[in-house]
Amino acid sequence: MGRRGLAVLAALLAVSGLAAAVLYYVSQPHTLRLAVGPLGSEDARMAAAFVQGLNRDKAAIRLRLVLTEGSEDSARKIDAGLADLAMLRPDIAMPSTADTVLITRRTYPFFITAKETAIGRIADLRGRKIGVVRDPAGNIALLKRVLAQYEVRPEEVEIVGLSRDELVSAARERRIDVFFSINAVGSHTNNDGLRRLRSAWGEDPVLIPIREADALSVHYRAIESGEIVRGALGGDPPRPAESLQTISITSRLVAAQALDDNLVGELTKDILGLRLTLATELPAVQALETPSTDKDAPLPVHSGAAAYIDGEQETFFDRYGDWFYISAMALSALGTGGATLLGRENANRRRRAMSGLDQLLALLAIIRSCEDEAELARLGREADQILTRVLADYARGDLDTAALAAYRLAIDQVGRAVAERQRTLAED
Repeated sequence: MGRRGLAVLAALLAVSGLAAAVLYYVSQPHTLRLAVGPLGSEDARMAAAFVQGLNRDKAAIRLRLVLTEGSEDSARKIDAGLADLAMLRPDIAMPSTADTVLITRRTYPFFITAKETAIGRIADLRGRKIGVVRDPAGNIALLKRVLAQYEVRPEEVEIVGLSRDELVSAARERRIDVFFSINAVGSHTNNDGLRRLRSAWGEDPVLIPIREADALSVHYRAIESGEIVRGALGGDPPRPAESLQTISITSRLVAAQALDDNLVGELTKDILGLRLTLATELPAVQALETPSTDKDAPLPVHSGAAAYIDGEQETFFDRYGDWFYISAMALSALGTGGATLLGRENANRRRRAMSGLDQLLALLAIIRSCEDEAELARLGREADQILTRVLADYARGDLDTAALAAYRLAIDQVGRAVAERQRTLAED
């Protein structure tokens, strides 16, 4: 095999190696950075469950947590390119470079108080002390937005920031008249939150709805209208006795808009698949829901997640089919070109190897007319050199047995011609 043949073989091996490397790269798990916080929050616990579930299922996409101080910090991380995903409350902060993938939690805020306070509507809150969980700080901002809808100014009420553990004692000690509950009632009931509410306000509390939820959703796209269904707080008779209209607040998994659509679609599918496998470990995971993909949805959905939700996600062959076709055509063309080059190279080698036959025939004519014994000896040695080269070509495979037979016949003729010419010169 000549240099061209080796070059073609090297090219074929290089293409095969490149294809193997690409296949290996594509099959490796893709790790995405997920910003979430603070540590110990509902979002952080759910994110940690996602990490464990995807690792356990050996999913094609894995997550690495980037701990933050809360929704605002998570939004900054994704806008700065320090994270690919984030779990946050959009009513607190929403990154400008990310869109929704999934709704991880939905809650229905409302006001709750005791009958003795004689508070029946939001306008009655003027001059009252309103308790609210101060962490995250966005809870207080949400409360002020609701109060503003009813023209209750912040200076007309006293907002008391509480920790979750302070709720019961603050209500019993009359440090608050009413409590703005955000996380107790959701698509998956927070049993601990309901227990605290019953301990604070008794078994027959007064629930104050937020009836102008639609108006609030017009002003704030992260606020939606919702409904607390009859019996959401449990009990017999059920609490509340009738369904209450209120607002709805979501926590969302968002992805950077620059993230590949197919990657986001695969992540959406894998996380939704965790609802069954993680249900016993983290019951709240059952509250996962897909966002609306309508054009007029309040918060845009990532195009990759929308493609999966709407059943329009590309398959593997949809994505790479053209490349397979192009690669096959390229390999076919390369193979054909290689075969052509190899054939041409073999023909050139055979032509070079057969050139010695012409030289022997030319020597034969010279030998028969040679008049000098020294020159005749030189011509015999030249014939021997041609024979040596012919045998080397045959060893390399450049000559077949038929060509070697032709050379043998020519060498015999040259040998006899030399011998006859020597006798003739000796006689003369």
